[in-house]
Amino acid sequence: WYIPIIPMVLINGAEGIGTGWSCKVPNYDIREVVNNICRMLDGDEPLTMIPSYKNFKGTIDELGQNHFLINGEISVLNSTTIEISELPVRTWTQTYKEQVLEPMLMGTEKTPSLITDYKEYHTDTTVKFIITMSEQKLVEAEAIGLHKIFKLQSPLSCNNMVLFDHVGCLKKYETAEDILDEFYQVRLRYYGLRKEWLTGMLGAESAKLNNQARFILEKIEGKIVIENKPKKELIQVLIERGYDSDPVKAWKESQQKDMDENAEEDTDKENESTAANGADFNYLLNMPLWYLTKEKKDEMCKQRDNKLENVKQKDPTELWREDMAAFIEELDVGKLGFWGQIQSNSSLSETLLINSSVSSFG
Repeated sequence: WYIPIIPMVLINGAEGIGTGWSCKVPNYDIREVVNNICRMLDGDEPLTMIPSYKNFKGTIDELGQNHFLINGEISVLNSTTIEISELPVRTWTQTYKEQVLEPMLMGTEKTPSLITDYKEYHTDTTVKFIITMSEQKLVEAEAIGLHKIFKLQSPLSCNNMVLFDHVGCLKKYETAEDILDEFYQVRLRYYGLRKEWLTGMLGAESAKLNNQARFILEKIEGKIVIENKPKKELIQVLIERGYDSDPVKAWKESQQKDMDENAEEDTDKENESTAANGADFNYLLNMPLWYLTKEKKDEMCKQRDNKLENVKQKDPTELWREDMAAFIEELDVGKLGFWGQIQSNSSLSETLLINSSVSSFG
């Protein structure tokens, strides 16, 4: 299965219901999640995270552990006019108009009308209701609370975060930080496995480069003559001089064996460069002629010495930090790239400024 660089369930959220179980995980700000992972990599405890929704202009207040209040945006323009510029998360403009504003406008037998009119100036990314009402009723509404009167608040509970864990068992998490901590432990363990894999792979590549550099050097010095000789004789010479069969191929085969992956191989054709004992020297005999130069030999020796040592010197947390740095860079480039696109398009920029359709980026 796939382990992303950050716990995407906290970024995208999750909600659903199944037989006997239901789940609701809100969205969290991607940069808060990234910063908390960086804190954990430094040995610090993660900070408490509050749900966050991309481009939401309202506020989310914490009422208690796992209990929050989502507030829309409402402002007074003058003594008889107010503006609603944001609705609570997952409240649609049409639903809000039909269930809140229309009853306020028309009134009922028990409740007189509260507003005298409303206009809509929405875009595909913004909300804008302009509402007019009498001066006296506006004063009374302010005394009670505009958010409460206009139903611009909705509760959010995080007490039902039920997810499948890394072994496929259903588990209830008390906080978002618990999800983050379990993800951190699993991914860090797999970074250790990645380091082992990279060390083995680079060790095999280092052995391959070492053999190639030695082969080039001995060919230049005339210790090995390959011209006008049968392939079987060349292979025997390489074996006698202590050259390894393709180290990378041998390492990959050992990995497959360890993982019990019995892949079917085509046995109808035999490689001419493979000896009876299974030795494979194609990586030497198929090198281009321009590899037989001093520059290429020096380059291979340098690669052999650098790659493996770089990985061996890093611990799993350093590998994760490198990935996080690359991820943050791409995140910043994406943000700047969007603004660059806006600035290069004057009409689009003007439209966004007029409608205030861009508020925040996750």
